[in-house]
Amino acid sequence: MTKNRSLVNETIQQLENYIQQNELTIGDKLPVEKELAEIFGVGRSTLREAVKILVFSNVLEVKQGSGTFVKNGSIGEFSTGDLLRARSMIEGQAVLLATVHQSEKDLLRLKEVLFQRNHLLEAGKFSEYIEADLAFHQQIVAMSQNPFLIKWYNELLPDIKLHLSQQVLRMEDYQDNTSLHNKIYRALLEGKAEETQGMIQENIFTDEEAEIE
Repeated sequence: MTKNRSLVNETIQQLENYIQQNELTIGDKLPVEKELAEIFGVGRSTLREAVKILVFSNVLEVKQGSGTFVKNGSIGEFSTGDLLRARSMIEGQAVLLATVHQSEKDLLRLKEVLFQRNHLLEAGKFSEYIEADLAFHQQIVAMSQNPFLIKWYNELLPDIKLHLSQQVLRMEDYQDNTSLHNKIYRALLEGKAEETQGMIQENIFTDEEAEIE
């Protein structure tokens, strides 16, 4: 883990601890950005990144002009079984079609998004990384050229985003699948449909989640 990634993760933990230690409940307002940054001993950019992740995870809510408020107060446990199965079915079928319909333009776009994803994760820009990671998988589904798969996947995106945000929050358990994503791109480039499909499943299901019945 790079220094930037570690610092953002530590700040996320500090924010959660602050909420618990000060017994803040839903609707309570947090101190202003400058004060929080001083309390945690971090720069404002690091604090903003941590707040973004907690907003993505429904822990905090930012109201423009009013401040940052507690929304749920804790990460909580997100029930992932149905979500992961649905994502698996859509992405798995999309990959098979993508290897047939993909164009040079499609693959170039996928490569660009992959580079952005990997760079943002390495830089510790978690909120932007999450968007780029989802864009990578969206591009694969789009390459299927199946309007129904694309529509269904887009409907799942808010829940997938929440799930990924919560994985990032639990950084000690978070699996950095950069190497796997690079392999997915390479397999698509070479038109290896079944191999790509297998890696997509590996990316979606962690060891623990794979046991979900």
